[in-house]
Amino acid sequence: MTRFWQDMSWRAKSMTFVLLLVALIYLSIAIFLYTSVRNDLTHQVQTELLRLTETLASSAADPLLLKDGGKLGKLAKLRNPLVRSIIITNRQQVVVASPDIHQLGQTLSPTFAGSGAHRMDHFVAPILAGSNQLGSVYLQGNRAHINGLVNQRLDRTINRLIVLGLITALLGVLGAYLVSLAMTRPVLRLLDEIESMENRLGLDKKFTIIRPPQSGDELHRLEWAFRLTEQRLKEHLTELRQLHQRQQAMQCMATIGEMSAQVAHEIRNALSSLRGAARYLVRYGQADNQGDFIRIIEEEVQRLYDMTQGFLDFGRPYAAVPVDTPIRSLLERCLARHRADLETKAIVTTLDCPETLHARLDPSLLEQALSNLILNAIDALPMQGGALQLSAEQENLAQLNITVADNGPGIPPEKRATIFKPYVTTKTKGSGLGLAVVTKIMMVHDGSIELCDTASGARFVLHLPCGLPPSGESTGH
Repeated sequence: MTRFWQDMSWRAKSMTFVLLLVALIYLSIAIFLYTSVRNDLTHQVQTELLRLTETLASSAADPLLLKDGGKLGKLAKLRNPLVRSIIITNRQQVVVASPDIHQLGQTLSPTFAGSGAHRMDHFVAPILAGSNQLGSVYLQGNRAHINGLVNQRLDRTINRLIVLGLITALLGVLGAYLVSLAMTRPVLRLLDEIESMENRLGLDKKFTIIRPPQSGDELHRLEWAFRLTEQRLKEHLTELRQLHQRQQAMQCMATIGEMSAQVAHEIRNALSSLRGAARYLVRYGQADNQGDFIRIIEEEVQRLYDMTQGFLDFGRPYAAVPVDTPIRSLLERCLARHRADLETKAIVTTLDCPETLHARLDPSLLEQALSNLILNAIDALPMQGGALQLSAEQENLAQLNITVADNGPGIPPEKRATIFKPYVTTKTKGSGLGLAVVTKIMMVHDGSIELCDTASGARFVLHLPCGLPPSGESTGH
């Protein structure tokens, strides 16, 4: 039986539940109506017999005073199918009228007189003359006839309840079908979607070996399908994580290879220049242009130093130590650091930042990032007519934007997508690590750098959170 119930479809189960509920409600209503009708009919008969008893008591007052036995006898022989017997007694409980002639003149037993009023088919009413009680009338109902009359009325009620039950059954079946349809349609649709997901997503065969069970209702199969989907999702996530790790490893190897090639290329060029200058000085030690070759050696050594320093800056890990920093003072220090280079090219600088603007950040790291951007702008700007603008604003309660903009030649369109990657530069000289270092500094501050579209020049925006970055965060490659 349990197996049969488990194998039933959810629609059949829901219809069964609804039909059982309708049947339970109908039976409760039917029992209530049957009991109510039976009690009402019994109460009506009892009320009628009690009224008849009181009427007989009122009619027996005068004959009892007159001691008219014939009239009392007629009252006691009343023809009524609901009445089995009528007994009339005087004040001393002596029977003065009864259908049974043997009871005349006998004293009514106290047990019968005392309990008659409390039995459902026995009724008693006092015979009064003013305030004096002359006697009593005892009426015994015909229980068989009363039950037959009540049952006859109840048969009609039962027939009506049967008709109502048939109508309720038909409506219950229809309602159960509609309710089960409404309940099971989304479940079945979801089950079909899950079971057909393999074909739609084109999953590998190793994920399609297991099939849903052929037994059990739709909810059981749906639960199984969800568990299977969860298992497959875990497998795919594990595989995706492994692929991501392999991709990161390959990216790291590619970055190392690219760095090695770049370092080797730059060192080879510098060493070629150094070797050529050194050979010339060895061969022509007293030449007039000896100073030029010495200057070439110094420049190449400086270029090697700068390049090595850039590699060290890019490769070392950064750890932000945030403190409450006034942003305007920070921007003023950055401009003051490069004042000589700015004045050499006669670059006009503009600073736009509120005095009250504060944020929690690492001032030394942010100064390094801004210095890289300012140096890039100085290198890109011409000797005359150059302009550099630094601005800062609080976009909302959680974000600070610092902008470095110039009116130089800007970033070529083909370089915009890769400008923040290592070794990508628009300058003839340089390691191409300046913007990559800025990106790393933004990462440890939980921020980002954005190259905005402008009609002319370049415009970089540093997006920083105003609050404290995650403690202990550091980034390094």
